[in-house]
Amino acid sequence: MPVSERIKTDLNFLADALMPGPYRCFLCLEEDMIGEDGLCDACRAELKYLPNPTYLAPLDGVTIGLQYNDKLSSAVMRFKKGGQKAYAGFFTQYLSVPEEWQADMLIPVPMHPYRRWRRGFNHTELLASYLSASVGVPYSSKLLFKIRNTREQKASLGPAERRRNIRGSFACDPLVKGMRIVLIDDVFTTGATVYECAKVLKQAGAKKVYLSAVTSPAH
Repeated sequence: MPVSERIKTDLNFLADALMPGPYRCFLCLEEDMIGEDGLCDACRAELKYLPNPTYLAPLDGVTIGLQYNDKLSSAVMRFKKGGQKAYAGFFTQYLSVPEEWQADMLIPVPMHPYRRWRRGFNHTELLASYLSASVGVPYSSKLLFKIRNTREQKASLGPAERRRNIRGSFACDPLVKGMRIVLIDDVFTTGATVYECAKVLKQAGAKKVYLSAVTSPAH
């Protein structure tokens, strides 16, 4: 076998070995007694929930599952950049859509087409599809668009830089008029991206715009 092929095989084996599964915890990746939630007892005990997150207009409400920590950060990276799509089902258990929101549509926070092509999928779209099946609210990835390929919203960017970076980068279909919409995202940090999405949706006539996210630093 050529060296290049052997290296590729070894890397594929390593990636498979680090995949979560029936016997490997989604957060620590250790083989252990795993519960139905995909977690070992130690990682489950470390989780902290965020029942009352704070938010600002133009959002009309927010639900967040978990407080961000290092293990969650690594798991998010394995999902969105490592292509481990099994995390979609795992993370969806921490998303919710309260009945009082009377949601008409779930909309994943979009990626620019070029970035989506490079990555091969939009992780928030996978989350929205799983959540839609769970709560019975339809989802669409065709109502909100990323029209400008911005820099990634990295931790190195401050809140003001994040707002400037994302400003004017979204557009939406007029069909959102009158809808109660729930944006779906993995991590809610400063909120710059989802606030910009909500602003565009409200300007197009959306009646209400909410956010359901998997995790966030303490809000």
